Amino acid sequence: MEALCDGVKGIVRKNDHILVLVKPDDTLDLPGGRVEYGETVKSALRREINEETGLKVEIHDPVEEWSFYKTPNHLIKGITMDCAYVEGKVKLCDEHRSYFWAGIDSINRLIFNRNFLRNLRPYHL
Repeated sequence: MEALCDGVKGIVRKNDHILVLVKPDDTLDLPGGRVEYGETVKSALRREINEETGLKVEIHDPVEEWSFYKTPNHLIKGITMDCAYVEGKVKLCDEHRSYFWAGIDSINRLIFNRNFLRNLRPYHL
C-alpha cells in the first residue's frame, strides 16, 4: 500500500522576479513543503514560506500540479501556487544555503530539483 503525502510549492513574485532557493547540494528549489493534517493548501504554503524564508505572501491561483516518488512506496502529490511578495526580508532556514531573485522571463531555463514547474510559461504569472 502506498503512503500518500500532499505537498505545496510557491512561486513568490516580487516585481518581475521570482524567489529561487538553493539547497546545500546546489539544486534549485521553490519554497514549500508538506500540507499537515487539518491545514488547507493555502495555509500550509503560507506557513512553509514563512518558515523557510521569513516572508509574508499573498497566495493566488494554482499554476501546476505535480507528483513524484520520494521512495518506491512514498508518492508525493502536490501543487505549485502563484504568490505575491507582501513584506519581509529573506531569512533562510537550514534547508537552504542561499537564494536569488530570478527574472520571470528566465524561469523556464532554470533547472529545479523536482518537476514543480514542468509546463509553466512566464505569461501564467
